[in-house]
Amino acid sequence: MAENARIMAVKLLQKLHLSNGYSHILLDNALSGSAMDDAERALLSHLVYGVEERRLTLDYLLTACTDRALSRLHPCVLEILRVGAYQLLFMDRIPSSAAVNEAVKTTRALKQGQASGFVNGVLRNLDRRKHELLENLGEDDAGLAIRYSCPTELIALWREAYGEERLHALLDSINGAPPTALRLNTLCTTPEKWADFALKNDIAYTVYPGLSASVCIEDGISRKKLAKFGNKCYYYQDIASQLCVKALSPQKGENLADVCAAPGGKSMTAAQEMNDCGRILCGDIHGEKCDTITKRAAEYGFHIIQAAARDASKPCPKPLQGVFDRVICDVPCSGLGVIRRKPEIRYKPLADTKDLPELQYRILEEAAKMVRSGGVLQYSTCTLRPAENEEVTDRFLREHPEFSPRVLPLEDAFAALAQQPNWRITLFPSVHGTDGFFIAGFKRREEQA
Repeated sequence: MAENARIMAVKLLQKLHLSNGYSHILLDNALSGSAMDDAERALLSHLVYGVEERRLTLDYLLTACTDRALSRLHPCVLEILRVGAYQLLFMDRIPSSAAVNEAVKTTRALKQGQASGFVNGVLRNLDRRKHELLENLGEDDAGLAIRYSCPTELIALWREAYGEERLHALLDSINGAPPTALRLNTLCTTPEKWADFALKNDIAYTVYPGLSASVCIEDGISRKKLAKFGNKCYYYQDIASQLCVKALSPQKGENLADVCAAPGGKSMTAAQEMNDCGRILCGDIHGEKCDTITKRAAEYGFHIIQAAARDASKPCPKPLQGVFDRVICDVPCSGLGVIRRKPEIRYKPLADTKDLPELQYRILEEAAKMVRSGGVLQYSTCTLRPAENEEVTDRFLREHPEFSPRVLPLEDAFAALAQQPNWRITLFPSVHGTDGFFIAGFKRREEQA
């Protein structure tokens, strides 16, 4: 039997759980060398991301439909069941009979034919009982965990941090495809040229308020269709990252540093705001990522971006101290704001991230040394966790009186939260239509003569 999306999905999910890796990396690598057509590629992506994001739900329902412990099943058989169950529960366009039959075929194709009867029986049982099992879930945290496939410790964290109403909005937002956002490269095109192209090619889109070079498109648009516009005339960048650069407010001719820059999107957007005039120094701990930033910036026509490998948590070199107009620290974080893009993040124990706030604080402290008198420092994460956001920035202000809060120029984003502009903001998927994100602004006090 020729390899298809379901077979590849089972293989990738096995590999993902064996390596404890990231779905988007495994999927990108698999698709880059695949001869699958567009329909099979789309199905593969849907299955891998879908099964991973709904894993708690799927395992709960499968457990209820068999007397065998899932932990005792062959890993391949378990993933076949998950892929089949996902289709039964969350893919209405696939008939139940097809989902079950394809699962049975997959067991044989992957040399698990002895389990074909078992797989057939479990999935048919699930198809009969799925509505009953889901309707009987409680409204307590255990029920929410199964319904939304979100661990109870993360539910408790978000409730404590943001309240009951925001918790439920977050749970509603963590499953399903995230919005697709582009940043137009204004060095080689204009919003008007995009509008003309979109009209001629029947592409529906919206422009995010206050971001004229942003484009939010429907998820069904193929990359082949977009490529006709010119691959270097746009790049993929979530609205949260674009708002992060807007908050920084880089100006033409300035000296800017991006201390944790990879993959370089924020630096490229900043270069546009600066009309490619000035200097942007990008840093990353991995030299190969710096090489990629340099190459990518050149391909897109940005001349002011330079990249060099450096560990931003280590003491700041003397030549970099006090010379930058603006410094941005988008620090390594737990990623709880991008669960829709990396669904496996939700299953990682919070205890594994206990050391992150200290690392984040060290990076912020060293980055602060780079800011000139009167200059701007900005801290950001793509997580929704006060220990990595508010607590880090509160500590910084307590211990660094030479900096004061800087009100962020994000009036629309604050208005969506019914708040007045302030020096820090949390962006929520359900409120702002972005990834979950945190931004805080500081300004170094002017030195007295």
